[in-house]
Amino acid sequence: MEWAGPAVIPDATHGLTGHGSGCLVSRTLGIDSVIMIVVFLAVGWFFGLWASSIAGLSSAQWFLITAAFSCVAFIRRRQRIESVSCLVLCFAGLAGARFAAASPTFGPSTIAFFNGSRQTTFVGIVDAAPDIRDGTIFLRLRAETVSLDQIGEIPVTGMVMVQTHRFPVIPYGSRVELNGSLEAPEAIDDFDYEAYLARQNIFSQMKFPEITVLATGKGHPLRAALIDLRARTHLTIDRLIPEPQAALLAGILLGDDSGLSSDLSEAFQETGLTHIIAISGFNIAIFMGVLLRLGDPFLSRRGAAYFAVSGVALYTVLVGAEASVVRAAVMGAIYVFSSRMLGRPTFPFASLAVAGFIMTLIDPMVFWDVGFQLSFAATLGLMLYAEPLTHWVQRQLERGLDKNLLRPVMTLLSDAVLVTISAQILTIPLMIAYFKESSLISLVANAFVLPAQPGVMIWGGLTALIGAIFAPLGKLTGYVAWLFLAYTTEMVEMFAGIQDAVVPINSQTWAILAAYGLIGGLTWLGLLHYEKRTALWVWLRQRLDSRVVLSSAALIFALVAAWALTQPDGRLHVLFLDVGQGDAVFIQTPSGRQILVDGGYYPSVLNEKLGREMPFWDRDIDIIFATHADADHISGLPDLFQRYQVARLVTNGEDRGVSEIYDAMITAAETSRTIIRPAVAGEQITVGDGVILEMLHPNGQLFDDNRNNNSICLRLTYGEFSLLLTGDAEEKAEQLILAERQPLSATVLKAGHHGSKSSSTVPFLEAVQPQIVVISVGESNRYSHPSPELLQRVSAVGAEVLRTDELGTIEVISDGQQIWWQAVP
Repeated sequence: MEWAGPAVIPDATHGLTGHGSGCLVSRTLGIDSVIMIVVFLAVGWFFGLWASSIAGLSSAQWFLITAAFSCVAFIRRRQRIESVSCLVLCFAGLAGARFAAASPTFGPSTIAFFNGSRQTTFVGIVDAAPDIRDGTIFLRLRAETVSLDQIGEIPVTGMVMVQTHRFPVIPYGSRVELNGSLEAPEAIDDFDYEAYLARQNIFSQMKFPEITVLATGKGHPLRAALIDLRARTHLTIDRLIPEPQAALLAGILLGDDSGLSSDLSEAFQETGLTHIIAISGFNIAIFMGVLLRLGDPFLSRRGAAYFAVSGVALYTVLVGAEASVVRAAVMGAIYVFSSRMLGRPTFPFASLAVAGFIMTLIDPMVFWDVGFQLSFAATLGLMLYAEPLTHWVQRQLERGLDKNLLRPVMTLLSDAVLVTISAQILTIPLMIAYFKESSLISLVANAFVLPAQPGVMIWGGLTALIGAIFAPLGKLTGYVAWLFLAYTTEMVEMFAGIQDAVVPINSQTWAILAAYGLIGGLTWLGLLHYEKRTALWVWLRQRLDSRVVLSSAALIFALVAAWALTQPDGRLHVLFLDVGQGDAVFIQTPSGRQILVDGGYYPSVLNEKLGREMPFWDRDIDIIFATHADADHISGLPDLFQRYQVARLVTNGEDRGVSEIYDAMITAAETSRTIIRPAVAGEQITVGDGVILEMLHPNGQLFDDNRNNNSICLRLTYGEFSLLLTGDAEEKAEQLILAERQPLSATVLKAGHHGSKSSSTVPFLEAVQPQIVVISVGESNRYSHPSPELLQRVSAVGAEVLRTDELGTIEVISDGQQIWWQAVP
């Protein structure tokens, strides 16, 4: 990094006083002064965008203002400060005109004109990759035509945000016909959803319409290829790294945090670490710093810069060249290019200003994009504070530390902590403004978490790149990436567990501006007294070899230790996963074979629960049972066939067409070449280790009136321990099972249908005689499960009740003779 020294700001005004030769910017001005004038012009442009957003003037009115200041600038051209000030205001006027021109108008030729229509039929093209969430998908559509009674189809323009069901997934480039209620977006609680969509030029939304796919492949071929590349990268991550670490890496590398569970996302927010799971200038700064460190010992100063910028460009393409990634990459590339290659200390500021100007000239709405603001602020923070802060800390440590100890300490601090603090100085007020809270433990949490982020970026990126080419080698790099990711999640959750660490702040605009004013004043004072010192990375050339050896040894030791700690313990483990109002039971045999019965409603919740319970190196599941086609039992299953190698899927024998989710699960299993078998009453599956699965239901005949009664019912035995799982089976199915006179006694029974009054009838409970009844149920669910009648019947047989809504995930452990149970945090 190059630091501008105390001359950066003063030079901006050097030569701007007095009289010149009559030119607006005379030849007597130094190059640094010209560069800083460029910065001032960009500031004027940004001010004009803001002013236009609140003034409500037309483009013509802004052009009149621009013309007026242009005249004043010409008249006062001999007074350089006045003329430059007028030029800045001219740029503000031009920005106002650009914003006014970009502001939408809703005439009959725009889709937003029809907002408020109860039933609207229109045709559009999916204009972006589908945003896949747990229960729904958001599609961004570019409208083409709308159908009107007695007129027919008329062409329209504009974007529509469509919320639809999780399955089937409609890909980018599909031409679709939609019929539903077209509405203007509205705020959601404290979130201004209308403004959020408006920044993307979306002014209409449609929720759960009827959708007919008319054609596919109508998008731009290059964008389709980039979206496909990003999806393949995401899939590679999912296959090689367990959850929740895979979702975290997808957030860090791809900017897609949709796979993170709500609990983990909240933990990142409470610890002030959300900046690491959204691609911004922060992530790119870390990646740039890592590449520069790798290149400096072997390349020239310019060569290392080329290497870093090329690496970021490759990374940008690898993750699909999303707009947020491109913006952050441009900011980072400009910083490295200008500070290392252009040779003048003021170039970085001008380059950043020009980049911001060009981005907002192309799309003025980018100025209000949170990602743009954070990227811009983080990059500016690096330019202003990174090197002087590093030198100041080094001078303080020199007073009390031995020189041999000083270097490794500064390595850790400068690369992981000080550079990050520099990037955060200007982003903290923004984050307070947007999230309305501040974390008291943010600085400490950052100090613990940030040192691992270069490892996450390097090894996670290598895993995505190598894994796409040669999966076995990618799996090895994935193990190393998992170490850094697991450390990150553990630290985040540990700090998030500290009570009262988050302080709500109802920030006002004036307070945010005052905070930036204070930061600006302190920065000015610091610049006046700062002295330029030697380059930041010189000492690395002397220590590279020893550090590589020590780091490699530490990584190998950590991997071996992690592998040893995740080996099976020789006992049977049954986990009733807390997946809300749904069912998911994970079984691990004494030697480590794994069985999953159902997957709940939310894919991200299931993925995270499995990622926490399965060893990080294990990507195989022996058997998955899909008890029946209800969404709260199988919605989480389709994604698993991409993430894990599933040997066998057992269904209740229903045909395709029973539900879209069921069809998606079957398709996913067939695509991954998983063996699909129907459950047949009387069949036994010998899993190994003495674990036997006995199929009790269905017997080949399925009910048409109530598919709950088609649920697979199975009994697991292991020594003296037994477990009975009945899905959502109700009284009719239980009567059939009792009529077969099969052995039903079980140590543990999972109550049928989440504890509804229509399941676990008295005759059935008397036949089972359970010691423990586990009820998988969501907290405060709308069905009022479990029913009082069921709880009374369980109490009558003397069984203990364990509920996931009260205890979370419940783990039952047995050695075949004794049993233990515990609530898993």
